[in-house]
Amino acid sequence: MDQQIAVDRILETENLTANLEDPDANWLLNWGISHVPRLISHIEDDEAAGAKVNELMAVMRKLNQIAGESAEKPTEELDKDIKELAALYRKAFGEIRMLGADDFKRAAGELRKKSPLETMQFLIEFVAKGSPAAWSVPGDPGREDSSIHI
Repeated sequence: MDQQIAVDRILETENLTANLEDPDANWLLNWGISHVPRLISHIEDDEAAGAKVNELMAVMRKLNQIAGESAEKPTEELDKDIKELAALYRKAFGEIRMLGADDFKRAAGELRKKSPLETMQFLIEFVAKGSPAAWSVPGDPGREDSSIHI
């Protein structure tokens, strides 16, 4: 699958950002698009590459859902949502941090204090194995990289 086709699929899928205001939606789109090369550049089969893009979009949908609903949801439901996010993230990216039940509860409790953008950034750092810098997004506040604006 051509990387531009994957990017176009992400940009054309409305439910990836339905719960977010434009700046937060742009951030999520940029985050997803920035991972397309890493996820599919080594995959020769179009069907397998498409499946990997679908996995990435599932992570984006879950981030969108949690970010948009975290202020109103009970902590127990957020705990479940974060566990689902971790499972989706593992499927898309291969590895996540070693997390226990208490880690998920703590993370769920912290989300109420965060904006949607802060929620997404926190969750990615929470589940991602490796340096948070490795998961930075072009267009992050304070960075001069180019970004996509919709």
